[in-house]
Amino acid sequence: MLKKTLSLNINSFILKLVYILFLLVLIFPYYRISDIPSAGIDNSWRIALEIAYQKGFVFGKDIIYTYGPLGRLTQRYAIATSNLEFFAFDLFCFASISLLLYYLLPKPLKLYQLLIHFVIFLLITSIYGEWLSFLIFYVSVFFGLKFLQTSNRWFLAYTILMAIVIFYIKANYGIIALLFIAVLLLYAYFTKRISLVYTAIFGVGTVLILFVSAYALNTDLLKYLYASVQVIKGYNEAQSLFPDSRMKSVASSYLIFGVLVVVCAYFLFSIIRKKQFSVQSFDTLFLLGCVGVCNFVLLKYAFVRADDGHLMSFVRSASLVFLLLPAFAQTSWLKASGWVLFSLNFISYVVFYQPIYGKIQIQVTDNLRTKSYILPEYFSAITKTPTQAIKPFYPQDVLNIIGNKSVDIVPNEITDIYFNKLNYNPRPVVQSYQAYNEFLDNKNKEKYLSNTAPDFVVYNIEGIDGKYAWGDETQTLLGLLQNYEPVKVFDGRLLLQKSNKPKTLELQKQRKTSWELGKPFNLVADTLENQKLVHLIKVKASYNITGKLLNLFFQPPHLSMNLLTEAGESSAYQTMPTLLNKGLIVNAKIDSVENVQQFFETLNVANKGLRSILFEEIVRYRSGFNKNIEITEEWYVIKF
Repeated sequence: MLKKTLSLNINSFILKLVYILFLLVLIFPYYRISDIPSAGIDNSWRIALEIAYQKGFVFGKDIIYTYGPLGRLTQRYAIATSNLEFFAFDLFCFASISLLLYYLLPKPLKLYQLLIHFVIFLLITSIYGEWLSFLIFYVSVFFGLKFLQTSNRWFLAYTILMAIVIFYIKANYGIIALLFIAVLLLYAYFTKRISLVYTAIFGVGTVLILFVSAYALNTDLLKYLYASVQVIKGYNEAQSLFPDSRMKSVASSYLIFGVLVVVCAYFLFSIIRKKQFSVQSFDTLFLLGCVGVCNFVLLKYAFVRADDGHLMSFVRSASLVFLLLPAFAQTSWLKASGWVLFSLNFISYVVFYQPIYGKIQIQVTDNLRTKSYILPEYFSAITKTPTQAIKPFYPQDVLNIIGNKSVDIVPNEITDIYFNKLNYNPRPVVQSYQAYNEFLDNKNKEKYLSNTAPDFVVYNIEGIDGKYAWGDETQTLLGLLQNYEPVKVFDGRLLLQKSNKPKTLELQKQRKTSWELGKPFNLVADTLENQKLVHLIKVKASYNITGKLLNLFFQPPHLSMNLLTEAGESSAYQTMPTLLNKGLIVNAKIDSVENVQQFFETLNVANKGLRSILFEEIVRYRSGFNKNIEITEEWYVIKF
């Protein structure tokens, strides 16, 4: 009797719709429709996205960040964005999730399959981790594969729509999604899913929609695209964080990815051996390519910066990717391999991740009871305007000096701008640690030397991940030196004001030296006609074969930097080649705003002059760097 019941066919569309709505209620992620801003380094860039929208900043030009003009809709800060806008975006997202849930249901659908589907999605959405950005990207890939399966051009149109949406939400997923569209169109044409005319219509249409939407979203499309590539390129080195105590979790996820690689390799080998070069075989290769690329992206996202906010990304989101195999594979063993990979991923969570992040909560009754409170509050807040009592905390004399003039803040705490009601005029890369490479750093320098430079800059010393804070934005610092003067130290901050007479930096001398990791490099303070110079070094360190493989598949090897002052003080910091390539000012060791003020005034700091600098590899298991490095020293004179 039980077997017969579980094997019942479910054909009613209404019943399926009710089931999907019920599942959406259970996985509803928000406790409120929007949030009130609060202090913190991550909250700072969320505030920056809102103020950028409020002030009409151009993305790609005025703002360069991994999130785009629609990224604010995923961050839920109601500064300039209304609750009604959040609700409209939520409707779009949940409609997309509903379509995904519906098309993932087997057809024909039996009761036992519905129950499995229910449990799977409760499990996936109960594991903590980043979700919405990847989900929109995944929907684009899913319906692209659905188009290949059915040749229905509406699925192709929807795939393109979702790719464009994620491109303007988060560029790292968006660029991959647009590349997927290009490959999909070419593949669909060569496999005769669409004609040359329709390939051109969809291709040209995608480009036109991108340009039109860029204009509507206040985005310089080409600059946004290029700057986003620079952000992605620099992120891998500059933001890498080693998972010291969580290597079992990392190893389990890489093992699962290794199993996927074996499955892909076996299928490729089998069709070559059997010479089965059919459209069906190529479709399966296309599918495996999508599964492999999506999982590799998740792997890199999770373990380049292996902190609590990223480490869970693979173990959670890969489960959805593995479901592409049962949904679209045309051979039973590949469908089964998808379920095996899904199961391995879940076991990995239970054994290795659950002890760190806690148990999965899938209590349906308690969940529904919670949602009975959350949902009415969510819907009642749609037409409300969130308010927050903001009390400035900067000293009144500082606020009087600034007045209504424009302000930027260095390095990271944009919350200061919001809570002190200041007129925000940021450099493009809004937080110092995000200026990953010379291109990004130079964009900030150009801003500070331009006619649109802010009137004031509030400067602080704050590093992340054990890095040397003074070395995060060296080119930006050079711009500040030329165009700003110190005004006042207050509450651990230094107020800088734009000078009436900007200065220029003129290169006086350059010297290149071949050096070695682990060998102290002596620093000599040169002078010119009794004028002190800005002493800057650029360091080129290169990876060996091991380092290149680590950088590609996991994360780059790390360097330590030891600074020795003339007074004998020694300090060690973590650093990366991409940071050292763009330069480091080595006149003195700077670790307070008082030091910054003194350096701006004299190009020196009492008792903090640097005697030597030492670079060493932080070796984990095997060395990843070549021993030889090149150090370029540059001396600049400031001219009034």
